[in-house]
Amino acid sequence: MIGEDRGDLLVEKGADDVARTSEGVEITGKSSTVKVRVPSGTDVVVGTGSGSVELDGTLGDARVTTASGDITVGTVTRLDARTESGSIEVEACAGECRCHSESGELRVGSAGSAELVAASGSVDAGHVGAAHVRAGSGSVKVGLSTAGDVSVEAHSGSVNVEVPPGIHPATDLRAKSGSVRCDCEPGSDGSILVRASSGSITVTER
Repeated sequence: MIGEDRGDLLVEKGADDVARTSEGVEITGKSSTVKVRVPSGTDVVVGTGSGSVELDGTLGDARVTTASGDITVGTVTRLDARTESGSIEVEACAGECRCHSESGELRVGSAGSAELVAASGSVDAGHVGAAHVRAGSGSVKVGLSTAGDVSVEAHSGSVNVEVPPGIHPATDLRAKSGSVRCDCEPGSDGSILVRASSGSITVTER
């Protein structure tokens, strides 16, 4: 799926049926590859049984589900992405970014807020306004773009939270097995709560 500067919808490859409904346009296909071009800012819903999903360009609200396959997203307004087995990579999400993978890595370049769940795989949220993360096995890295709330539950793996210079968050950091370090002065600029079963916790300025 490609969101670009155009006024119509173009199915380039792989569609078996294209039907207009009360909610928009429904495209179905059994081919291994379905390629569609839509106007920038279009809201999309994509589902596959087995196969990767790529959302390129600029899109509106996006919802993606796949049983087995990676999900790659360019720029969206909001996102809900879920895969049973595969990684999820998001370049930019203006609002809420929700990603869930049972087995695979999660990577978010920037988001207004992020809700990330990875049963097995590392989590990396580069620049977010707030974040809620649950990770079963894998390291967690969260970079705040402004003062915001962060909560992390990590079963096995290190947790690293970065805050902008001059931000003084309230912190509650607990590790059952691993070191805890916070280089930020305490304050009321948002909150950072981390629980780690096995792994170190670090909170630093960028």
